[in-house]
Amino acid sequence: MLFAMLGLGPFSSYVKLCFFSPLLQQSMAKEDRFLALLRGINVGGKNIIAKDDLKACFEDIGCGSVKTYIQSGNILFRSPEKPLKQLITTVENGLAQRFDYQARAIVIPYAKYKSAVASTPEDWGKVDSHKHNALFTLQGITPGSILKKMKPPKLDIEQVSIGPGVLFWSVSKEHQTKSTMLKFASTPEYQQVTVRNHNTVFKLLQLFEQI
Repeated sequence: MLFAMLGLGPFSSYVKLCFFSPLLQQSMAKEDRFLALLRGINVGGKNIIAKDDLKACFEDIGCGSVKTYIQSGNILFRSPEKPLKQLITTVENGLAQRFDYQARAIVIPYAKYKSAVASTPEDWGKVDSHKHNALFTLQGITPGSILKKMKPPKLDIEQVSIGPGVLFWSVSKEHQTKSTMLKFASTPEYQQVTVRNHNTVFKLLQLFEQI
């Protein structure tokens, strides 16, 4: 009756769905959740930034529910700002101005990150004899373009696969120094990715649910 009184007529079912569907509300709530993966901080004694300072920086640029995880530059937050490219610019400018360095950030919406983690190879992160890393690519750079410029992996000691915005790499710890991926760190393409190990990748997905 309320919808009829408001003159919504045939649109009442649609309005009911939009305002009262728990599933839709849950989906909308997750749309403004993001993860920022920062490049080049707290590595080799350069660009040392404390987690509390990072948290304050993101709060000052308008982000809410800010949570950081370990010292490698992982920040989860909420933001109404769109499109994504604009949000990345806001984050990078805020970091550069506050900490005086050339900031590069990979900003990933919740749905995309969840999809990326779901695409991990079945044994990725589960074989103790191997090291498992994820290489997330900067905005505008595809994992396929990175892979094409790399030398083919040595399949007897390492495996590489592609997910949404990420390369998954596993290598035998015993033969790590002989791997193709290790040499990748000295190439220009390495500047277009940021690396996280499997423990961090899975933990960040858990933390996404808490903001």
